[in-house]
Amino acid sequence: MDIGVLHGWPIGVSAVISAGLGILLARSASWWLADDDHAAVLVKTRLYRPLPLAILGIVLAVAAALLFPAAAAGSGTMSDAGSMSEAGSMSGAAHLADIGSVDGLLLALSLSAAAAATPFLAVVDIVVHRLPDRIVYPLIGIELLTFVLGQLLGESAIWGLGLIAGGAGVLLFGVLYLSGRVMHARTMGLGDVKLAFLVFGMPALFSPWAPALVFIIMMLIAGVAALLAAAAKRSLKATTIAFGPAMLSGMWVGSVLAPILL
Repeated sequence: MDIGVLHGWPIGVSAVISAGLGILLARSASWWLADDDHAAVLVKTRLYRPLPLAILGIVLAVAAALLFPAAAAGSGTMSDAGSMSEAGSMSGAAHLADIGSVDGLLLALSLSAAAAATPFLAVVDIVVHRLPDRIVYPLIGIELLTFVLGQLLGESAIWGLGLIAGGAGVLLFGVLYLSGRVMHARTMGLGDVKLAFLVFGMPALFSPWAPALVFIIMMLIAGVAALLAAAAKRSLKATTIAFGPAMLSGMWVGSVLAPILL
Protein backbone atom coordinates (compact mmCIF):
# COMPACT_ATOMS: atom_id res chain seq x y z
CA MET A 1 0.00 0.00 0.00
CA ASP A 2 1.21 3.51 -0.83
CA ILE A 3 1.71 5.17 2.53
CA GLY A 4 1.91 8.60 0.90
CA VAL A 5 -1.70 8.20 -0.31
CA LEU A 6 -2.67 6.67 3.02
CA HIS A 7 -1.32 9.72 4.79
CA GLY A 8 -3.31 12.06 2.55
CA TRP A 9 -6.89 11.16 3.35
CA PRO A 10 -6.52 11.10 7.17
CA ILE A 11 -5.70 14.80 7.00
CA GLY A 12 -9.12 15.56 5.53
CA VAL A 13 -10.83 13.14 7.91
CA SER A 14 -9.05 14.79 10.86
CA ALA A 15 -10.27 18.22 9.77
CA VAL A 16 -13.88 17.04 9.38
CA ILE A 17 -13.98 15.21 12.73
CA SER A 18 -12.33 18.12 14.54
CA ALA A 19 -14.79 20.57 12.99
CA GLY A 20 -17.74 18.47 14.11
CA LEU A 21 -16.44 18.04 17.65
CA GLY A 22 -15.47 21.71 17.88
CA ILE A 23 -18.95 22.84 16.87
CA LEU A 24 -20.46 20.41 19.38
CA LEU A 25 -18.27 21.79 22.18
CA ALA A 26 -19.00 25.38 21.17
CA ARG A 27 -22.76 24.84 21.29
CA SER A 28 -22.90 22.83 24.52
CA ALA A 29 -20.78 24.84 26.97
CA SER A 30 -23.54 25.07 29.59
CA TRP A 31 -23.85 21.27 29.57
CA TRP A 32 -20.18 20.34 29.85
CA LEU A 33 -19.45 23.06 32.39
CA ALA A 34 -22.41 21.95 34.55
CA ASP A 35 -21.93 25.04 36.73
CA ASP A 36 -23.92 28.24 36.25
CA ASP A 37 -21.40 30.42 38.09
CA HIS A 38 -18.50 29.16 36.01
CA ALA A 39 -20.56 29.52 32.84
CA ALA A 40 -21.26 33.16 33.68
CA VAL A 41 -17.57 33.84 34.30
CA LEU A 42 -16.55 32.08 31.09
CA VAL A 43 -19.01 33.98 28.91
CA LYS A 44 -17.71 37.33 30.21
CA THR A 45 -14.03 36.66 29.53
CA ARG A 46 -12.43 37.68 26.24
CA LEU A 47 -10.50 34.42 26.12
CA TYR A 48 -13.61 32.35 25.51
CA ARG A 49 -14.73 32.75 21.90
CA PRO A 50 -16.40 29.49 20.79
CA LEU A 51 -16.00 29.83 17.02
CA PRO A 52 -12.30 30.84 17.05
CA LEU A 53 -11.61 28.01 19.52
CA ALA A 54 -13.33 25.52 17.21
CA ILE A 55 -11.32 26.84 14.25
CA LEU A 56 -8.10 26.57 16.26
CA GLY A 57 -8.97 22.92 16.94
CA ILE A 58 -9.28 22.29 13.20
CA VAL A 59 -5.91 23.95 12.59
CA LEU A 60 -4.31 21.79 15.30
CA ALA A 61 -5.81 18.61 13.83
CA VAL A 62 -4.63 19.39 10.30
CA ALA A 63 -1.16 20.44 11.49
CA ALA A 64 -0.78 17.29 13.60
CA ALA A 65 -1.81 15.07 10.68
CA LEU A 66 0.52 16.90 8.29
CA LEU A 67 3.44 16.65 10.71
CA PHE A 68 2.78 13.06 11.70
CA PRO A 69 6.03 11.22 10.84
CA ALA A 70 4.27 8.55 8.76
CA ALA A 71 4.49 10.96 5.82
CA ALA A 72 8.27 11.05 5.98
CA ALA A 73 8.59 7.37 6.90
CA GLY A 74 6.48 6.45 3.90
CA SER A 75 8.50 8.44 1.41
CA GLY A 76 10.83 5.51 0.90
CA THR A 77 11.41 1.89 1.85
CA MET A 78 13.00 0.38 4.91
CA SER A 79 16.17 -0.15 2.89
CA ASP A 80 16.36 3.51 1.87
CA ALA A 81 18.72 4.96 4.46
CA GLY A 82 18.49 8.44 3.01
CA SER A 83 14.71 8.61 3.36
CA MET A 84 14.89 7.37 6.90
CA SER A 85 17.53 9.94 7.72
CA GLU A 86 15.20 12.69 6.55
CA ALA A 87 12.38 11.22 8.64
CA GLY A 88 14.46 11.67 11.75
CA SER A 89 15.99 8.32 12.72
CA MET A 90 16.04 4.63 11.82
CA SER A 91 14.05 3.72 14.91
CA GLY A 92 11.44 6.40 14.18
CA ALA A 93 10.85 5.04 10.68
CA ALA A 94 10.59 1.48 11.95
CA HIS A 95 8.12 2.66 14.56
CA LEU A 96 5.76 3.83 11.81
CA ALA A 97 6.60 1.66 8.82
CA ASP A 98 3.62 -0.71 9.10
CA ILE A 99 0.77 1.82 9.25
CA GLY A 100 -2.28 0.59 7.32
CA SER A 101 -5.66 2.02 6.38
CA VAL A 102 -7.31 1.09 9.70
CA ASP A 103 -4.42 2.73 11.53
CA GLY A 104 -4.86 5.86 9.41
CA LEU A 105 -8.55 6.13 10.28
CA LEU A 106 -7.89 5.62 13.99
CA LEU A 107 -5.04 8.14 13.90
CA ALA A 108 -7.40 10.70 12.38
CA LEU A 109 -9.91 10.07 15.18
CA SER A 110 -7.27 10.26 17.92
CA LEU A 111 -5.61 13.43 16.64
CA SER A 112 -8.85 15.26 15.81
CA ALA A 113 -10.49 14.52 19.16
CA ALA A 114 -7.44 15.76 21.06
CA ALA A 115 -7.15 18.82 18.81
CA ALA A 116 -10.83 19.80 19.08
CA ALA A 117 -10.79 19.59 22.89
CA THR A 118 -7.43 21.31 23.47
CA PRO A 119 -8.45 24.99 22.98
CA PHE A 120 -11.61 24.62 25.08
CA LEU A 121 -9.86 22.77 27.92
CA ALA A 122 -6.97 25.26 27.99
CA VAL A 123 -9.20 28.34 28.12
CA VAL A 124 -11.57 26.91 30.73
CA ASP A 125 -8.66 25.87 32.95
CA ILE A 126 -7.10 29.32 32.69
CA VAL A 127 -10.38 31.11 33.47
CA VAL A 128 -12.02 28.93 36.13
CA HIS A 129 -9.23 26.45 36.97
CA ARG A 130 -11.25 23.43 35.92
CA LEU A 131 -10.88 20.62 33.42
CA PRO A 132 -14.54 19.64 32.96
CA ASP A 133 -15.21 15.92 33.38
CA ARG A 134 -17.83 16.07 30.63
CA ILE A 135 -15.06 16.85 28.17
CA VAL A 136 -12.22 14.88 29.76
CA TYR A 137 -14.05 11.57 30.25
CA PRO A 138 -15.38 11.31 26.67
CA LEU A 139 -11.94 12.34 25.41
CA ILE A 140 -10.29 9.58 27.43
CA GLY A 141 -12.92 7.17 26.12
CA ILE A 142 -12.20 8.10 22.49
CA GLU A 143 -8.44 7.78 22.94
CA LEU A 144 -8.77 4.48 24.82
CA LEU A 145 -11.10 3.15 22.12
CA THR A 146 -8.68 4.08 19.33
CA PHE A 147 -5.74 2.51 21.18
CA VAL A 148 -7.61 -0.75 21.82
CA LEU A 149 -9.08 -0.99 18.33
CA GLY A 150 -5.69 -0.17 16.85
CA GLN A 151 -4.10 -2.93 18.90
CA LEU A 152 -6.77 -5.43 17.82
CA LEU A 153 -7.38 -4.42 14.20
CA GLY A 154 -4.46 -2.26 13.10
CA GLU A 155 -1.14 -3.19 11.56
CA SER A 156 1.07 -0.88 13.61
CA ALA A 157 2.69 -1.38 17.01
CA ILE A 158 2.12 2.24 18.03
CA TRP A 159 -1.21 1.51 19.75
CA GLY A 160 0.28 -0.68 22.46
CA LEU A 161 2.81 2.06 23.19
CA GLY A 162 -0.05 4.55 23.50
CA LEU A 163 -1.82 2.36 26.05
CA ILE A 164 1.36 1.85 28.09
CA ALA A 165 2.37 5.53 28.01
CA GLY A 166 -1.15 6.72 28.86
CA GLY A 167 -1.42 4.34 31.80
CA ALA A 168 2.06 5.26 33.04
CA GLY A 169 1.18 8.96 32.84
CA VAL A 170 -1.96 8.50 34.94
CA LEU A 171 0.03 6.46 37.48
CA LEU A 172 2.80 9.07 37.70
CA PHE A 173 0.44 12.01 38.08
CA GLY A 174 -1.73 10.02 40.48
CA VAL A 175 1.26 9.48 42.75
CA LEU A 176 2.17 13.19 42.56
CA TYR A 177 -1.42 14.17 43.34
CA LEU A 178 -1.68 11.83 46.35
CA SER A 179 1.76 12.92 47.62
CA GLY A 180 0.61 16.53 47.52
CA ARG A 181 -2.55 15.69 49.45
CA VAL A 182 -0.61 13.77 52.10
CA MET A 183 2.00 16.53 52.52
CA HIS A 184 -0.59 19.34 52.21
CA ALA A 185 1.41 20.76 49.30
CA ARG A 186 0.13 22.26 46.04
CA THR A 187 0.93 19.88 43.20
CA MET A 188 -1.88 19.37 40.68
CA GLY A 189 -5.60 18.79 40.49
CA LEU A 190 -7.45 15.54 39.95
CA GLY A 191 -8.45 16.78 36.49
CA ASP A 192 -4.75 16.91 35.56
CA VAL A 193 -4.38 13.28 36.63
CA LYS A 194 -7.23 12.23 34.34
CA LEU A 195 -5.92 14.32 31.45
CA ALA A 196 -2.53 12.59 31.77
CA PHE A 197 -3.86 9.57 29.85
CA LEU A 198 -4.27 11.73 26.74
CA VAL A 199 -1.20 13.91 27.32
CA PHE A 200 1.18 10.94 27.51
CA GLY A 201 -0.69 8.36 25.45
CA MET A 202 -1.26 10.30 22.24
CA PRO A 203 2.38 11.47 21.85
CA ALA A 204 3.53 7.84 21.95
CA LEU A 205 1.89 7.44 18.53
CA PHE A 206 4.44 9.92 17.16
CA SER A 207 7.53 8.44 18.81
CA PRO A 208 8.35 6.01 21.65
CA TRP A 209 10.37 8.82 23.24
CA ALA A 210 7.75 11.54 22.87
CA PRO A 211 6.12 11.08 26.33
CA ALA A 212 9.45 11.81 28.04
CA LEU A 213 9.96 14.94 25.94
CA VAL A 214 6.37 16.00 26.63
CA PHE A 215 6.99 15.78 30.38
CA ILE A 216 10.13 17.93 30.14
CA ILE A 217 8.45 20.55 27.96
CA MET A 218 5.30 20.79 30.08
CA MET A 219 7.35 21.25 33.26
CA LEU A 220 9.40 23.99 31.58
CA ILE A 221 6.22 25.76 30.41
CA ALA A 222 4.63 25.44 33.85
CA GLY A 223 7.80 26.73 35.50
CA VAL A 224 7.99 29.80 33.27
CA ALA A 225 4.28 30.48 33.80
CA ALA A 226 4.69 30.19 37.57
CA LEU A 227 7.66 32.58 37.58
CA LEU A 228 5.78 35.14 35.49
CA ALA A 229 2.72 34.88 37.75
CA ALA A 230 4.90 35.19 40.84
CA ALA A 231 6.63 38.25 39.41
CA ALA A 232 3.25 39.85 38.71
CA LYS A 233 2.01 39.13 42.23
CA ARG A 234 5.44 39.64 43.83
CA SER A 235 4.87 36.45 45.81
CA LEU A 236 5.86 32.92 44.86
CA LYS A 237 4.07 31.35 47.82
CA ALA A 238 0.67 32.77 46.88
CA THR A 239 1.03 31.87 43.20
CA THR A 240 -1.13 29.21 41.59
CA ILE A 241 -1.31 28.42 37.88
CA ALA A 242 -3.55 26.30 35.70
CA PHE A 243 -1.47 23.22 34.86
CA GLY A 244 -3.77 21.97 32.09
CA PRO A 245 -2.57 24.46 29.44
CA ALA A 246 1.05 23.53 30.15
CA MET A 247 0.18 19.84 29.81
CA LEU A 248 -1.70 20.33 26.54
CA SER A 249 0.87 22.64 24.94
CA GLY A 250 3.67 20.31 26.03
CA MET A 251 1.75 17.40 24.50
CA TRP A 252 1.57 18.99 21.04
CA VAL A 253 5.09 20.44 21.02
CA GLY A 254 6.64 17.22 22.32
CA SER A 255 4.68 15.06 19.87
CA VAL A 256 5.89 17.03 16.86
CA LEU A 257 9.50 17.49 18.01
CA ALA A 258 10.21 13.99 19.31
CA PRO A 259 10.46 12.24 15.91
CA ILE A 260 12.83 14.98 14.75
CA LEU A 261 15.03 15.35 17.83
CA LEU A 262 15.10 11.84 19.28
